[in-house]
Amino acid sequence: MSMRNWMIGAAVAAVMAVFGATAIAQQAASTREAAQDSGAKQEKGGSEKSVQVFLPPDLGWEDNPDVPGVQNAAGVGDPTKKGLYTSFGRIEEGVRFPAHTHPDARITTVLSGTMYYGVGERPDRVEFEPYPAGAVIYTPPGTPHVMWAKSGEIVVQESGYGPTDIEFASDEGR
Repeated sequence: MSMRNWMIGAAVAAVMAVFGATAIAQQAASTREAAQDSGAKQEKGGSEKSVQVFLPPDLGWEDNPDVPGVQNAAGVGDPTKKGLYTSFGRIEEGVRFPAHTHPDARITTVLSGTMYYGVGERPDRVEFEPYPAGAVIYTPPGTPHVMWAKSGEIVVQESGYGPTDIEFASDEGR
């Protein structure tokens, strides 16, 4: 089994564990439609219902306006609307994404690099744990957390059930 297939399988298993197969089935139609609108690359079949593939180099990265050194890219779904979504984040070496919370649960999969992750509102008091590529981290709603690219660039995939938002624990992020 390739690393890519393993990561896809791990992400699907994590999403099913959190949201349950019923919620995923209910969102399938809207998720496929959202993937069509997001510019995802079609891999097989060439029709509207084709499998969608997202490759980090081809995602159309945009600078995060709140945190220098962070870029974001859209995936499947719309995080501002009700339903399942996936997005991507890239953090440059040495950059800490400030302490923040989300109203929804998050499933973060480390796609490349080693992400240092900690829970708490004050980065100077957070105990960071290193998570290598392939790690899947579940963060409950409202949990303050920090992500750090301590030893090299990291790329992550985040999934959740919208609508979502971000609230920084201090003015550090905005």
